[in-house]
Formats: sequence, structure tokens, C-alpha cells
Amino acid sequence: METVVLRKQGNSVGVTLPAETRIRLGLEVGQELTLVEMADGVKLVKRNLKLERQMQLAREVLREQADALQELAKR
Repeated sequence: METVVLRKQGNSVGVTLPAETRIRLGLEVGQELTLVEMADGVKLVKRNLKLERQMQLAREVLREQADALQELAKR
């Protein structure tokens, strides 16, 4: 577990990560992280949860279309 620092940046607050942590996690300046609110605090994740959900839905649609196309091909 590591400690991060919150710093004022204009009207916002930024999270400052130690350089070693940023490098180890492969984070780049300007990269977006997803903030997940949990019952006992918050969690920052590298992946984009909204994009992952959209991709999951797209896969489901494509799978359904593939099934429909296979049914048509059998006729």
C-alpha cells in the first residue's frame, strides 16, 4: 500500500503519485483513470469501465447477429 497526495490545481484537486509507482503501473501524464466509489473508500483503476461495458454489449450484439446469420445460411 502506498500513500498519495492531493494537491490543489486551480479549482480542482489532483492526485500526486510517487514516480516509482507511476512507472511501475505504466501510467502516463494525461492518462485517464476510472474512479470507483466503494462502501469503504475509493479505488482508482487503469481500465475504462464505461468502455469495457460498451465493448461487452457490442460483443453480445455481434454474437446474436452471427447466430442469426448462421440460421439464415442454413435455409
